[in-house]
Amino acid sequence: MRSTAFIVAGAAFSATATAQDCQWRQLPAPGPAARHSARMVYDQARQVVVLFGGHVAPPGRDLFGDTWEWDGGEWTLVAETGPSPRLGHAMVYDSARQRAILFGGNDGADAYRADTWAWDGATWTLLTDTGPSPRGRHAMAYDPDRDRIVLLSGRPREDTITWEFDGEAWAQVAEEGPSPRSRHQMVYDTARGVTVLFGGRDPSELALGDTWEWDGARWTEVAIGAGPPARSRHAMAYDEARQVSVVFSGTAGPYRRDTWEFDGAAWRQIAESGAQPPPRVYAAIAWDAARSATLLFGGWDGSAPLGDTWELRCAAACPADCDGDRALTFFDFLCFQNLFAAGEPDADCDGDGSLTFFDFLCFQNAFAAGCP
Repeated sequence: MRSTAFIVAGAAFSATATAQDCQWRQLPAPGPAARHSARMVYDQARQVVVLFGGHVAPPGRDLFGDTWEWDGGEWTLVAETGPSPRLGHAMVYDSARQRAILFGGNDGADAYRADTWAWDGATWTLLTDTGPSPRGRHAMAYDPDRDRIVLLSGRPREDTITWEFDGEAWAQVAEEGPSPRSRHQMVYDTARGVTVLFGGRDPSELALGDTWEWDGARWTEVAIGAGPPARSRHAMAYDEARQVSVVFSGTAGPYRRDTWEFDGAAWRQIAESGAQPPPRVYAAIAWDAARSATLLFGGWDGSAPLGDTWELRCAAACPADCDGDRALTFFDFLCFQNLFAAGEPDADCDGDGSLTFFDFLCFQNAFAAGCP
């Protein structure tokens, strides 16, 4: 554990942090109707998490086509028109064009889609309906270094073909890579400049536990023989503050509630103590950079859809880097101000158990001291 001391108005205060100090907590805010198989992304420009779609319960056809946004304090319904109601779609955030991108999915009756949509915060726009074949339960990640969206596999045509979208058109870029699968997840590791894939289910319904990385030219299997137990239908996000890929829940039999992180070298289990989200599959997840937390919503517990909202918070590597972007800027002051206004425990900079003016002085001193 690392301890950093600050001098505020003649008094000494201490803030402690450890890379393994991660805790889940349930947020009381009411939100979208209970559902599974929705998707979420973080809108960097507007500092909100965007959620679209989802399903009520198999084998019914009750699908959602609504769009919601989370601002750190409440959920807001922002659109009821756009892509057709669906589940099994994939979404990413295109930071170059400041828009969320959605591809594919199905209508619950195995009618798969091949349409690509963009959400700019006000309107959904159909970009193209050509590219990868119609599919659902695929995975996507946005590579900001190359300005490409990466897509792999999915149902009903699990394959090894890698596709990329440049903002205008899809192109097939590789035919070899991870084995055919669906219900896997991918994120982009900004620290190492690679797309990370974990798990899924192969065409014979066998759960997978392998980890792969795509560097823009080839796939490489990493962390061979080590990592979380094999699973599919899990949730995965990239924690930009600690530069790790986070995996939660999933199944290869019993539904799971374990949380793991991958730093590019090794997997480790985290958040093993304290409150835990109940076991589930098909939850929606996104890294909320404005609040330095991983946001989780909904899922399926084996008998009913869920409508709960949780966040995973981990001790920051640098106390003053509130927004987790590894740089100290004016936005860290705004981030701290938002935490303070919301009564968040992370705003208790001086560690006295209450939020007061001295927490602002403590944060100011931490900012002035910089990051080690």
